[in-house]
Amino acid sequence: MSNNKGKYDPYASNEDLEEAKKLPGFGKPLPKNLFSGDIYSNFLKTAKDAGYLPPFVALQKEIRNDMSKLLNAIEGGSTEEEINHLIDEINVKVKKYNIECPSSMQKMLVSLEDIELHTKIWK
Repeated sequence: MSNNKGKYDPYASNEDLEEAKKLPGFGKPLPKNLFSGDIYSNFLKTAKDAGYLPPFVALQKEIRNDMSKLLNAIEGGSTEEEINHLIDEINVKVKKYNIECPSSMQKMLVSLEDIELHTKIWK
């Protein structure tokens, strides 16, 4: 048994190493321009290329889908109680979205009276 005390081992087990080998780009050199120029822009490009979505963008998509469900419920003749329940669920997500997103992207809470306006805002 070797004495690795105090040494960093990124692959503490063979399982970790096997999982890392499955990642795209494993073993390939990093792009030369990754740390040159504007590092933040490089990070955004790398994250976008990897398919990363900021949590508020993923939540925005959920809210859009929920808005479509709400419109279908209204057009489908759902009860007022069901519609209000959907609105409450959407508003919980809107509040979370407003906490996570940049302040310039914050949205109003959804209300039944202004449903058409809210639908346009969330598209």
